[in-house]
Amino acid sequence: MPAQQQACQRRILPIAFRDSQNLPIQNISPADLDAKVHGKPVKILSLLADMRPHRLVLILDASGSMGAAERGAPRWKLAVTLARHFFAVNRQESPIALIIFNDQVTDAIDFTSGNSAVADKLQQIGLDSQYMKANVKGKTALRDAILQGLRLLDHPTSADAVYVLSDGGDNTSTHSVPDVNQRLAATSVRLFAVFLEEGRLSRSRPPEEESGPGELAEIARKSGGEILSVASKQGDQVALTADPDGKFKTEETLSRLYQTIVRDTLVEIELPLPIAKTVTWELRLSDSARRQWKGAQLTYPTNLLGCASEVYGSGRH
Repeated sequence: MPAQQQACQRRILPIAFRDSQNLPIQNISPADLDAKVHGKPVKILSLLADMRPHRLVLILDASGSMGAAERGAPRWKLAVTLARHFFAVNRQESPIALIIFNDQVTDAIDFTSGNSAVADKLQQIGLDSQYMKANVKGKTALRDAILQGLRLLDHPTSADAVYVLSDGGDNTSTHSVPDVNQRLAATSVRLFAVFLEEGRLSRSRPPEEESGPGELAEIARKSGGEILSVASKQGDQVALTADPDGKFKTEETLSRLYQTIVRDTLVEIELPLPIAKTVTWELRLSDSARRQWKGAQLTYPTNLLGCASEVYGSGRH
């Protein structure tokens, strides 16, 4: 088999295994997995913990809709609280960059500035009582901001992730959903997000804004990331859940999301044949593994780039 074809058929992808309580599953083996593409079986060659540093791009929505306060505090204040929590939990292990945007990127702190610069900026906007009035305004170019965030990652890999805090609307981006999907697939970077959607359904929105959360959720799923679907503030308490029944407390839910981002596993696969264009594939637990771990969930990139999309090098992941 030619080297380029072999490299294309062999892929190394990030995956997270969690049980019915949303906790990481240990001791999964290649024999516990089944995979198919175009109806043909995919070989599972190995599973290894991803020990690489995980670079994280934090993207914070400062568009006008984030200043809305139909019940309780404005979304912006909740977003800043969640941003500071994300940074505080992950700063010791991960390099973190920051983008703040509305109809364009208004602030960008890249990895060369160090985590201390991000800490200073988050503290500044958290303590400045006039920041929201002066800066949270304008339209929302969410897809453009994601692509600009990806550009902060020099030589990106699947160890890198973008983390978005937004109400999910997009009404002014110049780039499309396929543009974002293609770039995430080409870089192997995963996208995660928390939607701050309190009151979202109670007010009229243009169609391009209504479709935004669903579009971003699909982008995340294809990249191997995920979305927390609800965030709201009730007095001093933040209500946040990844499941419709709201079984987990906010701190637990966030902690488990962060584990998915920075405690992933690498699965090496071999495709049965080269694929000409980007396709969707299926990866799941085997029948016996599903019986052992009832209600388990797998988070992995559902899109596989076609061999013609880019030149695959050995070990690219």
